[in-house]
Amino acid sequence: MPSGLPHSSRFDELTETTGTPVTAEAARMVYTRYAVGAGLAEGRRVLEIGCGGGNGLGLLGASAASLVGGDYSAALLTAAKAHYGRRIPLVRLSAERLPFRRSAFDLVLCFEASYYVPDMDAAFAEIARVLAPRGIVMFVSANPERADFIPSPYSTRYHRADEYRAILVARQFDVTVEGAFPVSPSGAGVRERVAGVARRTLQTLGLVPSTLRGRARLKGLVFRGLTALPPELPPGFSPVEPREAQTSGPVRAFKVLYVTAVKRPS
Repeated sequence: MPSGLPHSSRFDELTETTGTPVTAEAARMVYTRYAVGAGLAEGRRVLEIGCGGGNGLGLLGASAASLVGGDYSAALLTAAKAHYGRRIPLVRLSAERLPFRRSAFDLVLCFEASYYVPDMDAAFAEIARVLAPRGIVMFVSANPERADFIPSPYSTRYHRADEYRAILVARQFDVTVEGAFPVSPSGAGVRERVAGVARRTLQTLGLVPSTLRGRARLKGLVFRGLTALPPELPPGFSPVEPREAQTSGPVRAFKVLYVTAVKRPS
């Protein structure tokens, strides 16, 4: 196990996977990233780093020329294999040392996983290595610059939008940053505002549960109608959230960052 990496069983507690009860917004967050990824995957050789239980692999595989799902957690990969069988190759891997040849992929996806990697500098280098010229990498990440941001347990480092830009430009990528899921959406109801106040209060008191299921139980006290994630997201599982392009500087108005980078030819 790489130095500093938490025990893989802890990832099982933090990953939105089969059966996890989620709010309507969380369902949109999960579905949106895979719907966007599926659009990029069309006709390309695709690797998903941090695929978890594989809930989005079916959407990606429907349009990709080829697809490999990878994760550090053996338990999560076992769950994915139980559903997909031989449909999609699944590999246990570390993002810091990818077991693939140079230029093996046209698209690498890393959704809500980068902040669990102890050495993202090594991971950035590995992603650049396995991407073909004009290949694309997309990171989807919680935005640490939002005012009510709460870091996940066991996380190592959250990158700000400008940090993603600087790191990827230095590695010869052309970078686009978009924001999704406004922090204060227009038309937010009383229930959403109460949930926001409760979130900040619990964070201040140190009472935010450390696992997704614990957080889901807490949300169940505020929200009704939580949805359990299926083993494979069907088309149209949830609406797709719009994204807004972001210029350089702090991004404070959105909960989620979409960072898309295209590798320049050598």
